[in-house]
Amino acid sequence: MKPALATSLVSEGTSLSGDLKFEKELVVAGSVNGSITCSGDDKGVVKILDGGALIGEINSPMIEIFGKVEATITGTNNIVIGSSANVTGTVRYHKLEVSPGAIINGELVPINELKDKHPQSQEKDDGTKNTTKK
Repeated sequence: MKPALATSLVSEGTSLSGDLKFEKELVVAGSVNGSITCSGDDKGVVKILDGGALIGEINSPMIEIFGKVEATITGTNNIVIGSSANVTGTVRYHKLEVSPGAIINGELVPINELKDKHPQSQEKDDGTKNTTKK
């Protein structure tokens, strides 16, 4: 019998260094230094709790941040940045929700699913625009 998928936990007071893969849900109340990747379906979620910390990279369909994160973050479905969150780095998102009080230092980059369907406009050195289709 195969065990059921369960929540993975980095508990308060626990420190983890290295790359971490999970399938369903990962909750970080301690600290992680490395990359976190969801290898499951599009319902996988990473939760960085208030008091939790991550330095590195997060790749997951859903991400909820309430702690301190210094990372390149990619949320292919949804990212929630709570009021107690302190985020530094690049945040790539499809949908983004930021609560009042959250601190974000870095770059917010929307993931555009239709980017291949629209012409891209690029500026040349002389200030004119060059439009190309992909």
